[in-house]
Amino acid sequence: MYRLLIPLFAILLSGCASLASMPPKVSEIAYQPMTKIVEPAEGMIVLAVYQFVDLTGQQKPNTAFGEISKAVTQGSSNLLIKALKDVGGGKWFRVVERESLQSLLQERKLIRTTRQITQGDKAKPLGPMLYAGAYITGGIIGYDSNTLTGGVGYRFLGIGSSVQYRQDTVTVMLRLINVVSGEIELAIMVEKTIMSVGAGGDKFKYLDLDTQLLEVEAGVAVNEPVTYAVRKTIEGAVVEMIKAGEVKGLWHYKPEPWKDPGTILKIEVDIPTDAELLEELRRYPEVEAETTPAPQPEQVDEPVKVKVEPPLSDGIVCESSTHHFRCTEVTNEKTITDTDTSPSGN
Repeated sequence: MYRLLIPLFAILLSGCASLASMPPKVSEIAYQPMTKIVEPAEGMIVLAVYQFVDLTGQQKPNTAFGEISKAVTQGSSNLLIKALKDVGGGKWFRVVERESLQSLLQERKLIRTTRQITQGDKAKPLGPMLYAGAYITGGIIGYDSNTLTGGVGYRFLGIGSSVQYRQDTVTVMLRLINVVSGEIELAIMVEKTIMSVGAGGDKFKYLDLDTQLLEVEAGVAVNEPVTYAVRKTIEGAVVEMIKAGEVKGLWHYKPEPWKDPGTILKIEVDIPTDAELLEELRRYPEVEAETTPAPQPEQVDEPVKVKVEPPLSDGIVCESSTHHFRCTEVTNEKTITDTDTSPSGN
């Protein structure tokens, strides 16, 4: 019996040692369609993120006892900001800080005070902060555990095996709100399932003339990380928000550059001479030449006039109309400075 237990303990200890020595891993984009989004034609869009938190209020599910920890991550706003910065290769959104706005204002105040103390009246003023034409809010609105459970098992001649599975569902919602009008421009809701699978086997046998008993059990469980599932759902919601905004006309994709088609097929056409045309007309004297009236220009409605706001800086231009208000970045050789919503620029 001891000869069998010693190798099993050695295998378990070696496995724990290999898991403990694994190096840290930098997380990559979980939802691959984020990398395939074409960059916007109008330049990067300035956005703010407000109150994107856990709205489920659920504790971590457990069949034996109630746990104190939450079912989903409480840092979902950080995952949303990361998704906005990574979508389309980082060419879509400029995200302004709003969660730690009080700390940011306190630091700016410290900079102004230090400049006045050290430089006096010649102190250089601090530039205004950048503000957004739209902001995103929402949160994780649902986490339903054990939406699907099941399993299968068997035993034959003392050898048995079993498999069990469980499915959870997480739901995320995004809202894009116009700062000027307060209108909700887009509302996106995305769901994702979270799978957990456990498999095990056992061996039951009598040894040495039915006087000794050998029982061996082994099993493994694979649970999809909840935080990974939430991050993938948020990234999918960002992609769907960009697609819905393009359909509604809030922004447009940048057109692909023209590509040379290469070799052009040459088609030879025989053009008749004037003498041949006259000979053809003499054969049919009764046929009169028909003239086609010149095409008349179509009536085009005048475009809706868009109010163009004065540029906030050399690199930011804002425009507003009945349906949207957007601040975009203008890419040129000039230096891009931040803009502020406060009248005094503090």
